[in-house]
Amino acid sequence: MNATFSNQNQTNQAQFMRHEIVDPQNQGLTVAAFEHPHDWQAQSQVVWNFQNTSQPVSIYAAAVNPNGAEALEFLPIEAFYWLEPNYGFDSVGQNKFGMICMPPMSEADTMIRCVIHKYRANRQNLQILEVREVPNLPQILNEPQLAQQNSEGISVKIEYEENGRLFTEEFVGLKTLQQAHGGTSVQTNWGFARLICFRAEKGNFAAQNQLFWRIVCSVKTNPSWLQIYQQILQQLNNQFQIGIQNRYAELQQQAQFQHQLTDFYQQQRDNQNANIAYSIESQNQINQDRSNQGISAQEAWRNELGGATAYQDPNSAEGNYHYHYEHKEYVWTDGQGNFHGTDNPNEDPNINSDRNWTLAKKA
Repeated sequence: MNATFSNQNQTNQAQFMRHEIVDPQNQGLTVAAFEHPHDWQAQSQVVWNFQNTSQPVSIYAAAVNPNGAEALEFLPIEAFYWLEPNYGFDSVGQNKFGMICMPPMSEADTMIRCVIHKYRANRQNLQILEVREVPNLPQILNEPQLAQQNSEGISVKIEYEENGRLFTEEFVGLKTLQQAHGGTSVQTNWGFARLICFRAEKGNFAAQNQLFWRIVCSVKTNPSWLQIYQQILQQLNNQFQIGIQNRYAELQQQAQFQHQLTDFYQQQRDNQNANIAYSIESQNQINQDRSNQGISAQEAWRNELGGATAYQDPNSAEGNYHYHYEHKEYVWTDGQGNFHGTDNPNEDPNINSDRNWTLAKKA
């Protein structure tokens, strides 16, 4: 988000109007504002959770064309952490201080496995159309402070069916990574600092692309709110650092008995994939429960995805197809004629394997 802000409406074009994202926790102070076509509908939400000392606020906003299929969303950030060495106290998929325990992945894998799967969990006939890097994304978003960090921009374009219509949608994210050293441990904090997605009906997406980016680049953040956020974050981080110091002391004490825990650690590693599957299944159940409790149409729209059954064998020079009749979301091949299907986006059969598995591309 742009660090400049004005209380005056800077939209001089009559066909656009301004939507303000307000923070009810801080007396309705404006967090940021963006412009959208005047005949579109916009909504936003700011939610604080002070138990999440690392990521205490979640911000979501959307602009939707009520007379068409076009929609744009500013998604909450996705924050992950990973500890090395991991003594088994932090399980993969565990939420701690507002961050998810997860080993770092490439920006493309993170976008597909952790974002698209999360928000488009039940779309029909979903296909990955394009994956490309966006090296100048911080400059496009006018985020100079993020440009100075270790960041990578990624764009993943997908296609799916919804209510009998085909849609094209593009997910754009700015992935960041930072490391903190403490004693003999290293904590890697990583994830998407910015996440945006926009969609249109297939055949109309290219025509709307310029409008989408017009909305994205119009975002302006209120520096007064940003200052309050930094103050709150500093207070929470001070509390967090005290907890971290106690945590390191605990780990050092536990390390004295590490030789007695070898079998336990091995079991933790063997069960890592099962933990990931359980975490995703639990989150899907939570999403379903929320749907049954009457969540908004916008949230329900974000909680769907689909699958495919035909996969192109990457080890086949002729481009032969492999048909997986179990209708699994992901199919891996070892290049020796063996295939492994799974619905778990985080399962990696290369772990503890004696061969090299490659993810087959959906046809």
